[in-house]
Amino acid sequence: MIALMLATPSGCALPRHLLYAPDRPPVPIALADHPAPESITVHTGDGLALSGYYWPGASGDQDVIIFFHGRNWNPQMGANAAEHLPGSGNAVMVASYRGFGDNPGSPDENGMLRDAAAFIDEARRRGGPDARIWLIGHSIGAAVALHAAAADPKISGVIAMSAFAQVAQAAPPIARPFIPDRWDNIAALATLHVPVILLEGGQDRFIPEGSGDALFSAYSGPASLLRGQSSHHNPDMAALAPWINRTIAAMRTGSLATLPAPPAGWIEKVRRP
Repeated sequence: MIALMLATPSGCALPRHLLYAPDRPPVPIALADHPAPESITVHTGDGLALSGYYWPGASGDQDVIIFFHGRNWNPQMGANAAEHLPGSGNAVMVASYRGFGDNPGSPDENGMLRDAAAFIDEARRRGGPDARIWLIGHSIGAAVALHAAAADPKISGVIAMSAFAQVAQAAPPIARPFIPDRWDNIAALATLHVPVILLEGGQDRFIPEGSGDALFSAYSGPASLLRGQSSHHNPDMAALAPWINRTIAAMRTGSLATLPAPPAGWIEKVRRP
């Protein structure tokens, strides 16, 4: 009976809810390193007003980082992770999605890509016509970042953390046969031509082993795959942020020939400059 309910069109809501788990209530923004971000609102093409956060960059700095959080997070949790990124001169924006936290709507693949496009448009509005837009995503947010970059040829590069190859591999087992959203990161990579950094945790219990290798092998452009042997699914942004900022500086050339050494506890498994 449960399988029959999940398989009906109206049953799409339940597997999507299991996949995205979007109803984590708002949490305080616990800032350790930087001033509080600006609260921002973006408007999607289908009329939703979504909340996010923004730290402005240094005067004259053209780099804007957009952080896309993962499953069962909300805008405030995204800000708590991304707050370690400001300080090197880059502007930092925290994106979120319909149905997550206090945002209106219900999440689905097409809608979340509209949400990503709205935050990218806002980043360009704030950064100006010469802004370099860098997308960083974690888990389902890595899928959002890769697909958004595939749809927007002006994106400068992507850093994907804890990324799956296809969403069904990482979804809750009961929902896998019934998920209507594909989130095929292999297919997204086929249309990308920008530097891509992949980070995988050696102790990640949610992303299948070998996902990073599959993604690297599927991409023909400049890419690097790094592994944190003792790292889990959620990134330690306090440790990774300085390296991420140095990496973005190196990626500005469009090549990965001069990447900085990996952060402590991480190794670079393979690189294609």
